[in-house]
Amino acid sequence: MKPSNIIISDITKMKDGYCVGGWDTHERRMKRLMIDGKYFTKYQIPKYSSIIVMNAPFDEPRKYPHRTEDVNIGYKSIKVQEFFEPGKQLADRLRDSVSKDVQSIFNNKVKEKSWVARGTRCASLGAILIPAQNIEFKKDGDKLRAKITDQSNKEYSIAVSCKYIRDIYRKSKSTDKLNKMVSGAQYAHCRIGLARPYYMQENHCYLMLNGVFLY
Repeated sequence: MKPSNIIISDITKMKDGYCVGGWDTHERRMKRLMIDGKYFTKYQIPKYSSIIVMNAPFDEPRKYPHRTEDVNIGYKSIKVQEFFEPGKQLADRLRDSVSKDVQSIFNNKVKEKSWVARGTRCASLGAILIPAQNIEFKKDGDKLRAKITDQSNKEYSIAVSCKYIRDIYRKSKSTDKLNKMVSGAQYAHCRIGLARPYYMQENHCYLMLNGVFLY
């Protein structure tokens, strides 16, 4: 294993744990941090922070697109250097991970403005910076979604997987507080990633909103 300096940027709730991603400041790329090939448990969830951690590629090749970022880490090797609130300071530290629009994150492989085909060789984690007015949270049944218009004026409706945002929503079961936060900001740094293939939907990897940092 080798050490990496990672800024944790994506903390998302999955069915079987928590997916944690971050920006490697030396390699200048995103990494999805896995513990023995598995997600973090509720007892292991980190905070937004800058960490030093030992990481290594998997012995067996992972499947694309997630293979692009997946790395194994030694959980006990994590050393926190600095903590961040989900706002401007964190967004500034992550500015080198930002792409010009959603399609640019995924090498123009997004289909129907909602998914990337399993096996596609492209990134599976990234970010865009948009005016705050270009994002709106909405309820979809009992689920939370975000309507986002990127800098290329393309509109996306994306499921919200971000733990930070979902925790706020869960307390009120209303989007009012989230949209009030948006209305009080000028910019929205949006973390966007791909879910694992959904086998009931032709193995599509759907877009997810992994984080929003407003300022």
